[in-house]
Amino acid sequence: MSYKTDEQIESATNMELFTWMANAIQTTTCIGHTKGDQNERYARRYRDVLIARGVSVPPINLFGEDGIREMLYELGRYNGEGSF
Repeated sequence: MSYKTDEQIESATNMELFTWMANAIQTTTCIGHTKGDQNERYARRYRDVLIARGVSVPPINLFGEDGIREMLYELGRYNGEGSF
């Protein structure tokens, strides 16, 4: 697992958080529900930190075109850094 601690998340750059968010979204396609759910939770945590920093980040919707899920999925690396 390459998930991050709260301290690592808080000290990460915005680019690192976006990368970790993309990797977590890519890894939600795993077979196990627990792993998928954890990656969904991590991606939302990274997004929340970015928003708290004043960065505008669209929602990570499961359905619909008003979010950034598809873009994150395409950019992410399965089991990459920041995923569960």
